[in-house]
Amino acid sequence: MKERRQDPFRVQQEPRLGNRLMRALVVSSGAALLIAGLIFDGFVYLSLRGAMVEDLTMQARIAADNTSAAVLFDDPLAAAQTLDALRASRAILHADLHDANGRVIARYGTPEEHAPLDAAAPISNESGHTVAGDRIYVTQLVQEAGRTVGSLHIVATLGPLYRRVAIHVAMTVFATGVAFAFAFVLAIRIRRDIDATEARLDYLAYYDAVTGLLNRRAANQQIQRLIDTMGHHEGFALVLVDLDDFKTVNDTLGHACGDELLRKFAARLKHHMRPADVAFRLGGDEFLILAPRLSGHGPLQALGQAAQQALEAPIAVAGHEIRVRASMGIAQFPRDAVDAASLVRAADIAMYDAKSQGKNTFTVFHPDMERDARQRMRLDADLRLALERDELHLVYQPIIDLKQRRMVGVEALLRWRHPELGLVMPGEFIALAERSGIIVDIGQWVLHTACRQVKAWADSGHPGFYVAVNVSARQIRRGLRGQIDSALASSGADPRSLEIEITEHSMVEDIQSNVAQLALLSALGVGVAVDDFGTGLSSLAYLKRLPINKLKIDRTFVKDVPSEGDDGAIALAIVSMSRSLGLTVVAEGVETEAQQDFFSRHGCDCAQGFLYSRPVEPEAIAELLQRHAAPGPVWPQPRQVARVPASSLESS
Repeated sequence: MKERRQDPFRVQQEPRLGNRLMRALVVSSGAALLIAGLIFDGFVYLSLRGAMVEDLTMQARIAADNTSAAVLFDDPLAAAQTLDALRASRAILHADLHDANGRVIARYGTPEEHAPLDAAAPISNESGHTVAGDRIYVTQLVQEAGRTVGSLHIVATLGPLYRRVAIHVAMTVFATGVAFAFAFVLAIRIRRDIDATEARLDYLAYYDAVTGLLNRRAANQQIQRLIDTMGHHEGFALVLVDLDDFKTVNDTLGHACGDELLRKFAARLKHHMRPADVAFRLGGDEFLILAPRLSGHGPLQALGQAAQQALEAPIAVAGHEIRVRASMGIAQFPRDAVDAASLVRAADIAMYDAKSQGKNTFTVFHPDMERDARQRMRLDADLRLALERDELHLVYQPIIDLKQRRMVGVEALLRWRHPELGLVMPGEFIALAERSGIIVDIGQWVLHTACRQVKAWADSGHPGFYVAVNVSARQIRRGLRGQIDSALASSGADPRSLEIEITEHSMVEDIQSNVAQLALLSALGVGVAVDDFGTGLSSLAYLKRLPINKLKIDRTFVKDVPSEGDDGAIALAIVSMSRSLGLTVVAEGVETEAQQDFFSRHGCDCAQGFLYSRPVEPEAIAELLQRHAAPGPVWPQPRQVARVPASSLESS
């Protein structure tokens, strides 16, 4: 199937910041230039008008002084000759010279304005000026020897002033246009940079930088859009994909290889999708697929199988062939939920159910799963109080030396006596404790309780007997040596009577740190065993680096022995490898004499299982230790376990 487009949907983007900045820049720069031009032109107009008024006032004063004798002696000819000197000013339209009684003695007018002083012109009895419309009216009193003998009235036009101001305005407009054009060009260049930045921000806002897929924000938007546009008459499906044990890849190969694996897995996922489907990366190792117009059990199963096809072939990363596994949950709208948040939650519940089935599978949501999820939430809340309420306790399952048929140790197994639900087995609450982090507190309680118990057995006359305790990856990361030191110090137990069991997955999460911690424990005398060996990332490359002294063969390779050839071959390979490394090997889950004989015959050191005893209370172990003190094998036949009190037996 060929590569196809990425995104048939259009993300809903916020209003563009670049557009708003561009408009703001253009408007602000234009407004600034316009206001500056208007202020400048106003200043020029007022300045020129003030200068013109001063000039007219000066001319009126000179003319008044020169015509005072003509007014006093009533000489119109001399007065007219004096007024004719006003012709030098192009702005003066006409002038009237009055005597003290207001009678016109002489009059001056330009060729353009022969009419006398119009009736609307303001007549003042005091020296000064008035501006009305496009005219300036100047009055100057004519005085002789300190006595007012008449008045001179001049009318001037503002036309020349307006022409000069118009020239200034034109120059201002031209300069403003040039400056605005420069600002616009600069804004265009800035806009290009902003567009590039916005494009990058859009990518970061809606796309995952590692895989190129749409991200969680886009997923929420697209789910809501499908709900709004399709309504309840058209269904669509949502697949939540969670890669199993992806952290191991990051820790062992590095984050660069982890990112490369995510990129290649994303490409593989898109390749197996329908053209209408869209893939998202929600973050970390979690992906989501939206499948529009899909409903019904059959199509949903086909969708899950198509997603699983992306996992069939290994992915080559940095010279390593990595086989990716994933747990997937499928939910459908509107059958499983009617809003986006509930739909994603339904898919998450289904995905969790897939993980509980052993991972590497898919599950279609069913309403019963939600009830189970609520039950898990209740257990999670109750588990936080279980330690305070003293609801946890330990039972112990014997570990038998196959050569002597005698008990050499026990494995401490955790049980929870819930006040309402009764006995809750570890498989129902350990995973919850791991996710919530309370597993560290529980693990410390188990260590202290087991150490006190093995010390009690030693004090009752059974030294050299050990108890094996499972520890979690979180406990190791918190500093296992300090926890064990505290448990040994508070109980007074011999370090050699304690053995810790770790899984392969917890070892490789931070192998360098784990090697250092386990080396300290070995130096202390505490035994270290690898539990459920063969089910994880078994490799001599890391196994030979760890300071361990025991391997425990997982029960999945024991249950079909000796009838199943493949399981027998794997079990024998583990025994052979353990002996070559100088390690003790224990077979878990031995339930028949045939299995016991098989492992005994092929050199397995110890065994553990229902053939010898179910997990029992400490009192039953004390009874077995008393039998252990007697000569001869403790378990010549399985039926002799019937001596253990039936009330002390618990289901494993």
